Amino acid sequence: MSYAVELVNISKSFGSVRAVSNVSLSIRKNEFFSLLGPSGCGKTTTLRIIAGLEEPDTGVVKLDGRDVTYVPTHKRNIGMVFQTLALFPHMDVYDNIAFGLRMRNYSEADIRRRVREMLDIVRLSGLEHRRIHQLSGGQRQRVALARALIVQPAVLLLDEPLGALDLKIRQHMMVELKRVQREVGTTFIYVTHDQTEAMVMSDRIAVMKDGVIQQVGEPYDIYMHPRNRFVATFIGDAINLVEGDYASPGVVKTSLGDINVPSINEYVGKKVVFAIRPEKILIGGEVSSDLDNVFVGRISLTIFRGAFIEYRVYVDNMEFVIFKPHVGVSYLLLKPGDMVKIGWRREDGILMPE
Repeated sequence: MSYAVELVNISKSFGSVRAVSNVSLSIRKNEFFSLLGPSGCGKTTTLRIIAGLEEPDTGVVKLDGRDVTYVPTHKRNIGMVFQTLALFPHMDVYDNIAFGLRMRNYSEADIRRRVREMLDIVRLSGLEHRRIHQLSGGQRQRVALARALIVQPAVLLLDEPLGALDLKIRQHMMVELKRVQREVGTTFIYVTHDQTEAMVMSDRIAVMKDGVIQQVGEPYDIYMHPRNRFVATFIGDAINLVEGDYASPGVVKTSLGDINVPSINEYVGKKVVFAIRPEKILIGGEVSSDLDNVFVGRISLTIFRGAFIEYRVYVDNMEFVIFKPHVGVSYLLLKPGDMVKIGWRREDGILMPE
């Protein structure tokens, strides 16, 4: 397979700080790929190495199969959109978008045609003569996106471009970015610390921590099958973790008692972490005797979140977080202080090495 971007054993240090450590990635053509992780995990450094703004200490960078490790940025056929946007305030929308084409000496007829096409794609038609200060935050993001895409880069790099937007605009722009990427077919590589952004937009995600790739996969696989505790806790709104000993196939001995889990023979005799997502736990009248795991606990907190209700339930000294869709009033009958049963099927659990 021919990849848009390949990183082979990339490492980069700044003084004594190892920013990126032996990172290898293969990013497909026309893919929306996200680098996700907390501040300082190495994701922006990785992006800057792809852009040619930083040289790696070791390793190889390839674009479309060509070694570009030491090729200057302007010769890599990439576009970039950063959080600061760097739009030209003295130009209107049209001239901002047209800038890259003019620098490449396109004819004015070609520029007019291409700008009109791009305005349609980013849904800014009719605003081409507005100044930048007359636009909303979301509209400015679209101008920056159009300016980067109009020169038809093979790869577009985006470094937390939605970070300065308020929640509602950010949510709208997530959908718009995904739509634009599908329409233009350009490979997007997106850096973010926001797991919601990565989950909503990405075809695949690389989760990073301390300069190291922890897991690469599609959003569903990373959410449902995290490889370790860090990925499990970083992805998703919440997760319930219970430490224990994998005493025999399919059974984890914990302080709560035995938990029946998926059978993974390689973990037998080892310390493990059992995890289960809040939406996978049944509560109250949902709990039946044929479930693989049933416990009794006391509700400590009930939080109405609109689309769902969040329960906090203590089983012994361990708190479980449970999400229930708000489909009726029955769940509202469960109140703090109530004793309830909670339970889940063994296949809904996740087993990870300690």
